Amino acid sequence: MTENPVPKPAKNPDAPRGMIVKFLDGLEWLGNKLPDPAVLFLIGLILTWALSAWLSGISFTETKPGATEPVQVTNMLTLDNFATFLTTMVEEFYKFPPLGIVLVALLGVAVAEHSGFINACLKSMLNFTPDKLLTPMLLLVAIVSHTAADAGYVLVIPIGGVMFYAAGRHPLAGIACAFAGVSGGFSANFIVSGLDPLLSSLTQTGVDLVNPDYVVNPLCNLIFTAVSCIFIIGVGWFLTDFVIEPRLRGTKIDGDTDDIPKFEELTSRDRMGMAFGLLSIVVSCAALTIWAWPRDSALRDEFGSLTAYVNFVADFGIEIDPDDQLLVKSVTGEAATAGVNPGDRLVEVREADAAGDSQTTVFADNFEYRIFTRDRNKTKAAEFVFARDGAEIVSTITPTKASRPGAPLMKMIVPLIFLIFVVPGLVHGYVSGKFKSHRDVIKGMSKTMETMGYYLVLVFFAALFIAAFKNSGIGDLLALKGANLIKESGAPPWLTIVCMILLAASVNLLIGSASAKWAMLAPIFVPMLMYAGYSPELTQAAYRIGDSTTNIITPMMPYFPLVVVFSQRYVKDSGIGTVAAMMLPYSIAFLITWTTVLLIYWSLGMPLGIPVDVGYEYVSEAASAAGVN
Repeated sequence: MTENPVPKPAKNPDAPRGMIVKFLDGLEWLGNKLPDPAVLFLIGLILTWALSAWLSGISFTETKPGATEPVQVTNMLTLDNFATFLTTMVEEFYKFPPLGIVLVALLGVAVAEHSGFINACLKSMLNFTPDKLLTPMLLLVAIVSHTAADAGYVLVIPIGGVMFYAAGRHPLAGIACAFAGVSGGFSANFIVSGLDPLLSSLTQTGVDLVNPDYVVNPLCNLIFTAVSCIFIIGVGWFLTDFVIEPRLRGTKIDGDTDDIPKFEELTSRDRMGMAFGLLSIVVSCAALTIWAWPRDSALRDEFGSLTAYVNFVADFGIEIDPDDQLLVKSVTGEAATAGVNPGDRLVEVREADAAGDSQTTVFADNFEYRIFTRDRNKTKAAEFVFARDGAEIVSTITPTKASRPGAPLMKMIVPLIFLIFVVPGLVHGYVSGKFKSHRDVIKGMSKTMETMGYYLVLVFFAALFIAAFKNSGIGDLLALKGANLIKESGAPPWLTIVCMILLAASVNLLIGSASAKWAMLAPIFVPMLMYAGYSPELTQAAYRIGDSTTNIITPMMPYFPLVVVFSQRYVKDSGIGTVAAMMLPYSIAFLITWTTVLLIYWSLGMPLGIPVDVGYEYVSEAASAAGVN
């Protein structure tokens, strides 16, 4: 993150005030009237306490699936509960999932950024691009820049203007194109970034209200965000070349040519450092592959899977032979009682519906580490079909415990993100001469950590709010009532998904921080939609679309004024309305296209991320059938 304050754009009081400008002025005024996000969490904490005291005396009929008693709100203002709040305050803060995840990931990014490795890669990608492909390459570079915190805003956007100007094209079109890729396509990326574990950890806080044994993989949206790049680049390319740039042809470039930034070429040492840095990534990935390849690798789970977060069969007391994925090696507990024998061959697994009758086949023909996740609570019985001596044996088994940890590789995503940036950053830094000693490396890490002061304040209040929201039972109550409302409305699943996207897009107009918004929304909507049968991975993906697409039209986005300043270097009377008018087509087109892509994903049952072999349902018919009382 940059340490320098974002400069304010120059204002022209005599400029005409169009409808877009007036709308954005009103939006800016309303957003500025809102308290700071950290204070919003504090207000949420106080309101949660007050509501808990009021609702604790009311009896409710909503019952969590698998429970026998209705939910009950706990008064958090009793002396006993308030004492517990104070004694656990520090623990709630340092155990808040996003805290360590963000800090560790950013330490790695800091090394790669301060060494100059990331900047060198971005500039090199633009250097060798032919003029005809300048637009899509700029969008690609803008998307890749998401891996390096704020590098896209302070580096790629101004470079976009420089590159277009040097190519004889309108520089504002280059700025708009880069801004669209950096901010409008914020959640589109084929490279893992710090945003992935950050959002998944916040999603986890909502999941924990329903099922603490359910683990959200940090890479749960990676495939979807990677595929999204194709559509963001395609739509952005079309809009830039055929809509935005033609519209700008009548806009005169009257900026001071001496003030127009220059594209600085890389030195030979920079290019050498980048080459060795990229080589170090290849070597590191090869080493990881060699480590993970053996069947008994320490990165695999006990059944040899690299991507399983949990192991379904183990929950039922069945151990599968690692050398033969269909052969039962041993049985314990319920499986032994149900008559399953070592040596049986697994043929099929059928899911039990709400009444306990096995109807839906969730596995047939090829087990290969698939995880039974249509009912993530794993409390219902499943019907196993085994082959024994030429006959089929059917056994109904109830799981005896919650999910067991899966592959260690899936537990080390954040450390791997740290290493994938640290290693090339160190190599580039020392080869290019940017790093003279280890003190330069530590200085780079420290400078990045200095920018995280506000984040720590935000996390402190967010952690306390979420803990109170969870412990009071208000989270359960809202989730169950919301789930009932969704079901009773009869709204089709696609409409619910679209509404989640539009909600995130609307809130984003007033609150710019992606993590602050999701910290507020996840504890409410993740469990609510889980109870209604929607997977948390899908809810998170929907949020990411809404959060990204309206970034480029809201003045509440911290870097929006900076984009105006970049524009004023070329066109002096550029203002908020100028930038907003350029970016509005991107925002609308990205929102419609991205939403459509997600709905197609849902309809086809394509995996949103890793593990790809989970085979979960985005909208679980089993969960919907079970209902919420």
